[in-house]
Amino acid sequence: MQINQTTSEPATVLSLTGDLDSFSSNYLKEHISRLFDEGTYKIIIDLHEVGFVDSAGLGQLVGALKMCFHHGGNLVLVGANEAVTDLLHLTKLDTVFKVFDTVEDAVEAVFSQ
Repeated sequence: MQINQTTSEPATVLSLTGDLDSFSSNYLKEHISRLFDEGTYKIIIDLHEVGFVDSAGLGQLVGALKMCFHHGGNLVLVGANEAVTDLLHLTKLDTVFKVFDTVEDAVEAVFSQ
């Protein structure tokens, strides 16, 4: 997995490429932990280039979301493909995560308030 970090004020965008699974989820956890160490709790996870997410990947996303909420921030998802959207629905996490089509939609709806 590759992670490209950019900023779309006031949020930090992590664009993921590859699968988010048991092999790569710790890499994501380490990257997000560095953001938390810097005091960053407004995060957008861009999944446009992610083909597959497993339970380990979901676990990392849920843990990061909880930490963001705890510090008054938020974590939202953008660009989830059909398989990821189906997984979120099947696990009922579609009621937990806000999912948007684009980074711009996420910033406008969640972080521009």
